[in-house]
Amino acid sequence: MKIYCVRHGLTELNKQKKVNGEVDEPLAPEGIKQVKTALSGMPAGIKHIYTSPMQRARETAEILNSKLKCSISSVDELTEIRMGTLAGKAWTEMKEGTDLKRKHRTVQFDYRSHGGESAKDVRKRLVAFLKRINKKHNDYETLIITHGGIIRILHLLEHGKPLVDDIEHISLHTFDLDKILPNTNSML
Repeated sequence: MKIYCVRHGLTELNKQKKVNGEVDEPLAPEGIKQVKTALSGMPAGIKHIYTSPMQRARETAEILNSKLKCSISSVDELTEIRMGTLAGKAWTEMKEGTDLKRKHRTVQFDYRSHGGESAKDVRKRLVAFLKRINKKHNDYETLIITHGGIIRILHLLEHGKPLVDDIEHISLHTFDLDKILPNTNSML
């Protein structure tokens, strides 16, 4: 089964080059404009939207759904990586920020010491969600609205290597659960 995945629109913290993590903030006016512009590029045939419960993702889903007209389900497993006390800060404001950013991008992080979560924690919750939707839906019917960290983990699970490039807001990604799910046991 193949799924589509979109990163939420731009927020004020994104504009300031700060890490969102679990900071729950709305889309910036530019983010709303990004999502409206992306409406015409949404794939046809989507019947189900799953979104992170975070406001920036929910708003993105609602705007996209003005065209798609399908049900939206908010699921906790799609929440951005919890960064703990690092949330809302720029990498440059963090002790060892350069090293933390590298580990974050290669999805080899453990933010527990900062009150957050580890890459393994995030993979476990994400895989549980993927297994559920794999049983429920057919190919290309599902759109997931989530965060850059979740997209990085999906890329790692499918391709066996991290996506270290920037993940643009409102970028559309396609993932194949038939490739991801067999690999999950070795990565949990």
